[in-house]
Amino acid sequence: MNPITLQIIDEKGNKLVNASVPFSIGINVQQIMDLAFVAAQSAQLPDPFLYTVEYYGYSQNPQFPVYLGYEIESIGLNSTGMKPTNAQFYWSLTVNGQASQTGADSTYPPPGSTVVWTYTPISPAAPNLPLRTKEIHSRRAARFPKQ
Repeated sequence: MNPITLQIIDEKGNKLVNASVPFSIGINVQQIMDLAFVAAQSAQLPDPFLYTVEYYGYSQNPQFPVYLGYEIESIGLNSTGMKPTNAQFYWSLTVNGQASQTGADSTYPPPGSTVVWTYTPISPAAPNLPLRTKEIHSRRAARFPKQ
């Protein structure tokens, strides 16, 4: 079967990661990231890229009652540092050019897909975020209130 391409793109359009992993039935985006990490790992580069995930369980918002699952909180390289999700940016997920409506653990790309994480700016004037992303951001704000 056709392999899956994983790309991670920063806010300037630079590809931080461009990897290919074998497709297997039932593979999700979180597993694709794990496989890409291990495939790129070497003695000279033990951490080819870094990422953190956070579990959000289910939405408690009655207007958006869905499973949220695992979200990417930050991605980076040793050379560039971590790029965290915050009030200015978030990591958006697309599969074959379509925005994902599910988290990294519940997005299952078909064979030959291109999975892209993009460090996406949030407009401070009018954040036009998908409902799922708004719910995740709301949960983040509740977990880490401003000091």
